[in-house]
Amino acid sequence: MIFWIVLIAFLLGCSPERETYKLAVLISGDSRKDKVEGFKAGLKDLGLSNVEYEIFEGNNTLSRMRELAREIAMRQEEFDLILAGGSIEAYMIKEASGNLKTPVVILGGTSIKEWGLTKSLDRPSENITGVDNLNAPLMEKRMEIFAKIFPEIKKVLVFCTPQFEASKHATRIAVRAGKKYGIKVVPIAIENVKDLEYVISHMKQDGFGAIVITPCFYTENFLTSYILHYANFYNVPVFCPSPSLVKKGCHVAYGTYGYDQGYQASHIAYKILRGTPVEYVPFERAFYPVLAVNESALTEIGYPLSRTLITLADEVIR
Repeated sequence: MIFWIVLIAFLLGCSPERETYKLAVLISGDSRKDKVEGFKAGLKDLGLSNVEYEIFEGNNTLSRMRELAREIAMRQEEFDLILAGGSIEAYMIKEASGNLKTPVVILGGTSIKEWGLTKSLDRPSENITGVDNLNAPLMEKRMEIFAKIFPEIKKVLVFCTPQFEASKHATRIAVRAGKKYGIKVVPIAIENVKDLEYVISHMKQDGFGAIVITPCFYTENFLTSYILHYANFYNVPVFCPSPSLVKKGCHVAYGTYGYDQGYQASHIAYKILRGTPVEYVPFERAFYPVLAVNESALTEIGYPLSRTLITLADEVIR
């Protein structure tokens, strides 16, 4: 009996490891890359190093993203798992697939139910799960924080992209929250840089004191750099959804880091790769939103750090 126990233990110990896991990764552009890095680090920390990633980057172009989503859908059975940088990437994969056979994990998305990516966050229904970064519901908290930081500003512009559910949903929340905190929130959609400069250059004479950006790949990947450029030139503070943007010059932000979202998503993916059906792997809310401020950027436009801001801030970038 002891001989057979030893033999079985030996054979189990010598059984070959699972061959390489193959993961497809669809991201809209550069701003999603920190999520991917966080995900890779998370899987590695969980002991999965035999993973191959095929990255599909959309270059911030909708047509290119749809094209890549169709390619992934056609090849989905080649992959053990598909990673989507955000809700829009997951939506495109779902739309292109029709019958989604390979599980999808969202590295950090918002308005997940509004995009039709599940009927329930607790019991995923479309073979899609992942991290809800709460960027839309956090708009209410952002407006509350804004009212404390800039009590003298009573009228703000919200840059949104109406064709995307995340932006529409977040904008509606911002408008309602603005009324609650005595701030008039006016949504505006911008199609090109020329119009953007015109709007920002005329903001103050029209009574607007600041800009609030809604979560959306379009603003995060393309418009934000231009918004910050013109806002700094015309001394207009900008409130962003991601603290990583504060490091790029945004004045204030409240939300979670993309790296952390990706790291959290790796734990969800690990369960699926180990055999748990997606319907039993609920969406998770992103951990620990951070209020980050850029001291030098604020000072440059005439808003030095106040005692209130110092008290509220989790991170101050100098």
